[in-house]
Amino acid sequence: MTLTGVGTLGGLTVLAGAKLAPWWTERSPQGNGTAWTEPVETGASPAPPSPTANATGALPPRQEIINQYGARTPHYWGLHPENSWSTFPTDTPLARDSVCLTFDACSDSSGYDERLIDTLRAHRVPATLFVNQRWATSHRREFESLVADPLFEIGNHGTNHRPLSVTGRTAYGIAGTKSVGEVYDEIAGMHTWMATNYDLQPQFFRPGTAHADNVATEVSRAMGEWIVMFSVNGDSGATASANQVYEQFLRLRPGGILLAHFNRPGSETAAGVERALPVLIGRGLRFRRLDDVLPAAASPAQPPRW
Repeated sequence: MTLTGVGTLGGLTVLAGAKLAPWWTERSPQGNGTAWTEPVETGASPAPPSPTANATGALPPRQEIINQYGARTPHYWGLHPENSWSTFPTDTPLARDSVCLTFDACSDSSGYDERLIDTLRAHRVPATLFVNQRWATSHRREFESLVADPLFEIGNHGTNHRPLSVTGRTAYGIAGTKSVGEVYDEIAGMHTWMATNYDLQPQFFRPGTAHADNVATEVSRAMGEWIVMFSVNGDSGATASANQVYEQFLRLRPGGILLAHFNRPGSETAAGVERALPVLIGRGLRFRRLDDVLPAAASPAQPPRW
């Protein structure tokens, strides 16, 4: 289905001409797609840089962001705020029949699910890994191995793993940021740490608990990072059984973004993923990193809206 204007389906308003991921129908993929297909140039022009983030990824001044957004009052709080992605358009050859797997590493007190990462590597399945600064600093060796692996893209999962609010909203008992200045700090801390230590310039941000308000998402965009949520909750915060993880993964359709976790080695996430990946591959789904499918589809001057 190709939209000729801006329309809404299932709560998602997409850009004109973008082809929606078909959430409302069952799809019967044909052929035996491989797990890893090297991205190729599709002719689409990459998105221009954010107006306030320069080509080297330097962040705008903190006070500038406070002056611009500090007086705004949010009207939305939850999992799918405006200016965030939960699916991606499938109207290019690269994105067609593709899905994105994203895995979070949340805090310093958690571990490293080596079995899960090894499973992705064994199947040559690329993924975007959203990493919190506390986890990265306490698991430095593991983090560096992920940074060095071209199979993985590293996303920003915040400095202290806080929900992204300008009014102090709480999610799952975790207190969120309380102001635009604190939103800036939550994004900038990990961004600067990755840029300084590893020359990484994250394009995507996922707040702690995946909750944000619509003002916070505007701040993130002004800082040069899209907020990415999800269309399929793969492991319920690493609490799901292997069978539940398996069933959730099978809900993926082209254009889908799945959220799961790789910081809970004692969970059953890896066992569910081991079962699900061969099935999804057999259905012809292709796996992409977020940076393969989102930049060409997104323009900072006209972001998607929910």
